[in-house]
Amino acid sequence: MHDWPRLHAFAALRPEAAFALVSLVGRSGSSYRPPGARLLVAADGGWAGSISGGCLEDELALEATRVLVSGIPVRHSVDTRPHYGCPGRLELFIEALPAGWLGDLGARLERRENFVVRTRFAGDRGEGLGSTLCAASDEGSEDGVFRQQVDPAPRLVVVSGTSDADHVLQFAALLGWRARRVRPAGEPLRADEPADAAVCPAEDLASRFAPDARTAVLIMTHHLARDLAYLRAAWVASYPYVGLLGSRKRRETLLAALGEEGLLEDETRAGRLFAPVGLDLGADDPAAIALAIVAEVQAFFEGRSGGSLRLQPGAIHPARSGSLPR
Repeated sequence: MHDWPRLHAFAALRPEAAFALVSLVGRSGSSYRPPGARLLVAADGGWAGSISGGCLEDELALEATRVLVSGIPVRHSVDTRPHYGCPGRLELFIEALPAGWLGDLGARLERRENFVVRTRFAGDRGEGLGSTLCAASDEGSEDGVFRQQVDPAPRLVVVSGTSDADHVLQFAALLGWRARRVRPAGEPLRADEPADAAVCPAEDLASRFAPDARTAVLIMTHHLARDLAYLRAAWVASYPYVGLLGSRKRRETLLAALGEEGLLEDETRAGRLFAPVGLDLGADDPAAIALAIVAEVQAFFEGRSGGSLRLQPGAIHPARSGSLPR
């Protein structure tokens, strides 16, 4: 996961503002967030994103406004041990972003591109410092350069016209995902029909929401025939995650119907079906069920098991790309 969609949304509300970017480019010891965390600061001191759990952001935003005035990028180190009790030291880089940088970022996000943010934070005579947007093929390790691979933002397509989908979409929005609600064709309108609901027949699902490695489909229509229609469409497409709400018996009924159509011959597709959907959280009400579902999708996108951290050996955060100067 990365901060860029949230930061771009913040900037889009201030089209005439100047912005500074604070980047966590390295650390020793542990930290609340791993390298690659970002904070975007407007000239008026408003900010979006995070570097810590909330204890450092105001101070960093103040420093960033100074950088906006001077135009000179700075490196900034924070030892979190004396005051915050976190056993680590953070290496930060603060820069003023050039005009058009955030517009280029937004266009890449909208196209769901894979790209690299290359942040040079140290070097001879301080030349060439700053962040640039590069092709995904930009690779390698270089002293004083932090590279962050940026994948498309997670996208969750929720096929449902019922109110329990509201909780799923709310959790997804909190995570900064591209959440899309699809109301099945023929399903009755709700009295409180959400404004973001879009009718999409099952046969149009893949053309409306092109499958990619960061798109998940959740089917929760509470109607067997509609579930089957959308499951069929998602099954033959290459969505990496297809979640189906309901019991194991419901799953077997729907799979049997797909089998009669000869759609179960490709065994690789079965590994992409998550049914019953969600982690085992003991959920038994709409909000808790939504939490279990979104938590499973989050774990899937990050390649994690979803188990308890206390049972996991090693570091909480996996190693990220980047290098500090020797």
